[in-house]
Amino acid sequence: MPDGGKCMGFVGFLGADNAKERIAGFRQAVDGKGIELVDVRGDDVDFARARSNVDDVLAASPDINCMVGFYSYNPPKIYEALQAAGKLGDVTVIAFDEDPITLGAVREGSFAGTVVQDPYQWGYQGMKLMAAYLEGDKSEIPADGLIIVPTKIIDKANVDAFEAELKKRING
Repeated sequence: MPDGGKCMGFVGFLGADNAKERIAGFRQAVDGKGIELVDVRGDDVDFARARSNVDDVLAASPDINCMVGFYSYNPPKIYEALQAAGKLGDVTVIAFDEDPITLGAVREGSFAGTVVQDPYQWGYQGMKLMAAYLEGDKSEIPADGLIIVPTKIIDKANVDAFEAELKKRING
């Protein structure tokens, strides 16, 4: 969005730590770039409400030219609403997670991209830490108690390779 824009965010629980951190991270990433996160709509993990939130924004806020789905199911609901409104490709969409609909939207160019986490590393690092802890080794526990698993940005250029990696892990 080189010319800036007005974004609307969608999330399950507005008060959840992961939501707050993702929203703050987005705001930090777009700071000074003329991109404004106007508001974030919560849906309490109600899929029908997630969809209606997008529909409501499309109807009431024609100046919104960017949507951000902060939970894994939000981008597919954004996709459904944009498709139904005939606006796929007219609104820049930034997603989180690797839902198959999201990856397909990235592949077809309907979404700018998605930020993914590595759940396999979550599991691996968690079990590794737990095993050490059970053996009395607490040295690997960070002072703040947080272990950050790196994220990846998936766009049209690398979506096929990412999806192939996922399939290999699942089938392996």
